[in-house]
Amino acid sequence: MRSPPGRSSPTSASAAPTSASSGGPGDKELAVENSGRPPGEGSITLDPRDVDEPTITLPRPPGWEFLPSNDSPPVRGVLYSQELRRHGFTPNAVVTMEDLTGQVALPAQALAKERAAVSAVIGELDTDIPGTVSGFPSRTITYNLQGRPATGLLIAVQNTKARIWVITVTLQTTDADNPHYIAAKQAVLDSLEVRLPTP
Repeated sequence: MRSPPGRSSPTSASAAPTSASSGGPGDKELAVENSGRPPGEGSITLDPRDVDEPTITLPRPPGWEFLPSNDSPPVRGVLYSQELRRHGFTPNAVVTMEDLTGQVALPAQALAKERAAVSAVIGELDTDIPGTVSGFPSRTITYNLQGRPATGLLIAVQNTKARIWVITVTLQTTDADNPHYIAAKQAVLDSLEVRLPTP
């Protein structure tokens, strides 16, 4: 059983550092496509925890492994690369999903709430760029977290029942100029997919 790498990431649930439990690919929330391949090959599908939740699929960059989380409700798991560990820190991508139904009425409000939660912890953002992921509104933000450069992808998902979730992927490193980290980060940001259950 793997030990989780060192990491911390603000989320809208707590706007404070989070951590994932130790575990392995056999955990029930985790389905790894192309199983049997070495770390860094195939993709990872995070199955919903209730019938309405969206499904998240993300790539595994070369040399990166995935650790699912069961102990912290918003945290779904962590991608990390021991090969790229520098200065006592393991580069990682923390994946969270929080149900904001009843707290916000629109996807734009969900993104604003998440952005405000991050800003409350770290102060001013360096960049904040709007976009879409799988047709859902998103924002890509960059900032400094405890002396480390961080990139956050925020995605707001609303279904036909007016339920709203915010999904975040927060990537951190101490070696932001490493070309292997840059390639892995871009792969996660470009290839992550979100889909709602078929009605």
